[in-house]
Amino acid sequence: MQSVTGIKHPAFREALALTRAGGRAETGRYLAEGDDLVRQALAAAPSPVQAVFALPEPAAGLRAQCAAQNVPLYVLGAGLLAKLVGTGYETAVTALAVVEQRLVSEDDLTTALPPDPLFLAGERIQDPRNVGVLVRTAEAAGCAALILSADSAEPFSRAAVRSTTGSLLRLPLCLASDLPQTLRRLAESGARVVATSARATHTAYDADLAARPLVLVVGNETEGIRPAVRETATDFVALPMAPGGASSLNVTVAAGVLLYEAIRQRQNAEKPI
Repeated sequence: MQSVTGIKHPAFREALALTRAGGRAETGRYLAEGDDLVRQALAAAPSPVQAVFALPEPAAGLRAQCAAQNVPLYVLGAGLLAKLVGTGYETAVTALAVVEQRLVSEDDLTTALPPDPLFLAGERIQDPRNVGVLVRTAEAAGCAALILSADSAEPFSRAAVRSTTGSLLRLPLCLASDLPQTLRRLAESGARVVATSARATHTAYDADLAARPLVLVVGNETEGIRPAVRETATDFVALPMAPGGASSLNVTVAAGVLLYEAIRQRQNAEKPI
């Protein structure tokens, strides 16, 4: 363990840069805060952790795990840790890790992932907490990857990372600079692209979501899916809404319903007759 006593410590300065979006983009790293996320990150194989910062007592509990992964462990006071958390004031956070971003390329979507994959794609998801919950939901549903348009909220921001509850450490993530083109490539490789639409003529329960590869597409929280993305879809589905009530679901809820309906259909299709 090494002690950090001031903001001029080189490792501290490098970590502090990750509280800014530019620093995260430049280094390809981000901060995962909280004892649970730090332990999840250290347990990942291979470990994406580059360094751990912790208060004295939690650091003692993390020492063996860091040593096993050959990860530098820095001990610091609550004031310095608060600067890394980015709040400017002390919080309940007692440890955080510097973590390598896990990204896959658009080529990887068709060549390097499991056969017959299930993908979730999101276009222009603007709330970082929604981005984080989409990551968590996609991992829980067994998706091969989450595909986000590059103009979505940054998935490595503090709000997004916290909302993933650790799923960001394990789920492959693709940031598509041209989402329509990415979806077209997947369709050309044999994937069905199914998008949500309030104007769809049938619901998700009436559509064929059992086939794989399958890409389920959800859109912006207020405007939905843009025409360029709509043109890539092979089918559109709606989710039934009770009359006289809410007109739509939160994008993360809609994604969860679609994914688990796809899983249900796939499981039923695999049952022996």
